[in-house]
Amino acid sequence: MTEFSFTGGTARDRREIADFQDSLWRGGRRANLAYMDWKYATNPHLDDRYVTLAREGDELVGMVGVFGACWEVAGERFMLPCLTDTVVAPRHQGSPLFRMLTDEVVARLRADGVSWLLDFGDQGAGPAMLMNGWRLIGPWAQAVVHREKPLVADRPWHELPATRGARSRLTLRPLPAVAAEAMAGLVARLPGGEGPRPVRDAAYFRWRAANPLARYFHLVAGDGPVEGHLIGHRSGVDTDDGETPTTIVDCEATSDEVFADLVEAALAWLPGAEVLMWTRDLSPVRVAALRALGAELDAPTGLFTRDMYLPSLMVRATGAEMPPKLRHLDKADGWNLSGVSGRAWR
Repeated sequence: MTEFSFTGGTARDRREIADFQDSLWRGGRRANLAYMDWKYATNPHLDDRYVTLAREGDELVGMVGVFGACWEVAGERFMLPCLTDTVVAPRHQGSPLFRMLTDEVVARLRADGVSWLLDFGDQGAGPAMLMNGWRLIGPWAQAVVHREKPLVADRPWHELPATRGARSRLTLRPLPAVAAEAMAGLVARLPGGEGPRPVRDAAYFRWRAANPLARYFHLVAGDGPVEGHLIGHRSGVDTDDGETPTTIVDCEATSDEVFADLVEAALAWLPGAEVLMWTRDLSPVRVAALRALGAELDAPTGLFTRDMYLPSLMVRATGAEMPPKLRHLDKADGWNLSGVSGRAWR
């Protein structure tokens, strides 16, 4: 059996990691290094202490990253680490290496008293993860708008003219940069429920918008205080007519009319051939508004091999003692994933 050694990442590993991850990050060494610094070194909730490397002899053959996200549960905040950047050398794909890497991360979290590990996305390793102690929250539907021709931007986002919403009559303005304080203030004004929900404060909004391998498109509604915001995301290493979808990763509004106006403007302006939006935490009225604007609903079918490519959340208990408010995170009910998309952290 192949012998692997497992270590954390160090400053000496930076260039090697940047090159090894290029199959996933696709930015080239310089941009990948900037992305690595953004995702781990400047993350407001966790540093890179749980990044785990696998070596076969001296060769880097596998990596899993872990970054921090802050969640609120019944009024209390918790850092819940998220698995990310899982890459295994081609000759070891399908081997036990990925399981061994994640088991190593779980052991390190357990030793530090961290009780849960999360994973968003469409992991091809999903079936193996379920057999290794992970629990599936989801999958859930997403709204999809397919365009006959990709929309290619002919000017910078912030140079698009402000418009007035047909339903709310509020001004809709594309922004040159994230309005972190205003967006965080809007989130704080809206009800969020008692279940786990992401903390979207100004520090989080600023951090996310600084992703060097992403393009973000910020749109706000309101003639005074912000009554709604929408954030679109597109890969920064793909062209507007490339295959990468554009994702609406966040949309909050004080009314259904503001929501529909924001989405209508976004669908008219966001570049790309396909626009996606999660619908898990949207009301039936807002899902109907998406459909009225031309979106199709890509919903779970109950067939695992098909649904594994839909958005979902997987959670794994580490075995560490759990705070009382975190004891039921493996239950699907109660999660509020508004403002979260797997692409939001890429």
